[in-house]
Amino acid sequence: SMTVPTATVALLCALHVAQALFVSSRTSLGRNNRIRCPSFAIDTFANALDGTEFDVGACDIPGTDWQRPSKVNQDRYFVHEGSSSAADDVEDDDDDGREYSLLGVLDGHGRHGEQVSSFAAKNLPRAIADRLASVEELPERVVEFERRAIRSSAGFDCDGYKSTCSRTQRALVDAFHVVHCDAVHDEGIRAGRNGSTCVVCHVDRRTLECNVAYVGDSRAIHISGSDGSISVVAEELTVDLPDERRRIELGEGSIRGRNVFYGPVGIAMTRALGDAVMARAGVIPTPAVGHLRLDRGDALVLATDGVWDVLKNERVRDIASSRAGAQDAAEDIAKAARERWVGDLPIVDEVKADDIAVVVLKC
Repeated sequence: SMTVPTATVALLCALHVAQALFVSSRTSLGRNNRIRCPSFAIDTFANALDGTEFDVGACDIPGTDWQRPSKVNQDRYFVHEGSSSAADDVEDDDDDGREYSLLGVLDGHGRHGEQVSSFAAKNLPRAIADRLASVEELPERVVEFERRAIRSSAGFDCDGYKSTCSRTQRALVDAFHVVHCDAVHDEGIRAGRNGSTCVVCHVDRRTLECNVAYVGDSRAIHISGSDGSISVVAEELTVDLPDERRRIELGEGSIRGRNVFYGPVGIAMTRALGDAVMARAGVIPTPAVGHLRLDRGDALVLATDGVWDVLKNERVRDIASSRAGAQDAAEDIAKAARERWVGDLPIVDEVKADDIAVVVLKC
């Protein structure tokens, strides 16, 4: 982020484009004083999908920790546009391909968690596109991982689970496994004791069918445009959920409070990308999946726990629904969360505030 005088706080706008993939970036490409923040700067990118069927906005704010001056932002987001053959869970006679949008937020954890969240943000959209377009089997290294680490060590029936998924959902699950394996085997990524949450929404831009895949404790909500009702489409995967707790209890780890431990290593979730050493404790990179159909006027909000730890679903709904554009909604949700972390303290540098990442889609 840029350094600015205390009397003038500027908004930093970042646009990182590579093969139609938009990933949060630390690079400043210009100023936009349309929004002024009282004591912090925001990194964001211009609306990537203006002029299409959807209005999409995204924003992230790095956290602060006075006890760790060198703290880095571990949250990431991405927005990606692609096309694939018609999915088998949607009846359609058009075989010319379907346009879709991918939205994602990620929250790294561990001393080097930003390595995992950055790697996944850059590689997951391409992995999903590849799996949607492919009818081939997974690479042998991924098949072996599913057999050894997920089925044998974690006791999770991966094949049985995928047999209950639609074609699109199977592609999402496979892509999570591919990216996890690639991160673990990449010598530049410390994915053994570091990991990341991830929430991905795959939205068919014509039918508005939405498939969701998620690991970790980030969250996504659906807001009905007709009555404002809220449904959680990606929930926090922790030991608070009976099925998740049961798998952990059958593993070699232990539960202390709400955390899962394997020896001295502990995390606050039961599924994650990375965290390879936690497999024997039952922590897996296999995402939970869901499906819903959006209607015109609906909205999706994906965010990391920097938002959900301080803002209730209803507050996020109210902000998103009252803003005409998705970019304004994303920025204002992020700012509202940051203001809750900061409170009335006059010196932001002495505040402990979590990283924040938000993606908003308006139909």
